[in-house]
Amino acid sequence: MVRIGVYTTDFKFYHDVVKDLKRWKLPFVSLASLDVPDDVTVVLSSQKDNFNIPRQIKAENSMQAIRMSLSYLVSEDKFYRVIIGIDPGPKPGIAVMADNILMEAFECPSINKIREFISDIINSYAYKNILIKIGNGDRPNRELIIKEIKGIAPIIIVNEENTSTPHKIHDNALSAARISLIEDHYDCTKVPEKFSRKNVYEKEFVTLKSIIK
Repeated sequence: MVRIGVYTTDFKFYHDVVKDLKRWKLPFVSLASLDVPDDVTVVLSSQKDNFNIPRQIKAENSMQAIRMSLSYLVSEDKFYRVIIGIDPGPKPGIAVMADNILMEAFECPSINKIREFISDIINSYAYKNILIKIGNGDRPNRELIIKEIKGIAPIIIVNEENTSTPHKIHDNALSAARISLIEDHYDCTKVPEKFSRKNVYEKEFVTLKSIIK
């Protein structure tokens, strides 16, 4: 198993990045020296650190560091294509699909925060191409979202039919993940017959967790 290393003199960065690595359930090790083990594919440090070591990422904050490291966990310095899926609504769902691997999916607290969240994703991931796919539902909120994020990356509107299946357990983040995969419409046969929230992402998608375990 590959691991992320953490080596920094910035205590706040260390505290934040360890907390976020645990939340993301990513394998990591806190390094006690500049001697990097062979199974550590990338080392996270703060931009405030004044040392340089092989396979090092220096970042402004923990989330930027983690997102910058993800391509290395799947053995690439850059993803070929990153797609950001957005499920429109007052609390939009956001998902990031990198080379058909689901990296993250979450709910944005409000539309007026969405430019900040999308900009952070765009500025943190390493990629050659990027695209935003937004579902064609909820037209009033969809238009507000497009107005907020216009100009930061190419945007296309896709047919979000079937992405809220089953409707009684609708989840904005899950719908966003489905939207990110749409070429024509989402194939509802991918939805587990016995649907439950537990491990639903692992059942429907190739996830980062399944790649690095």
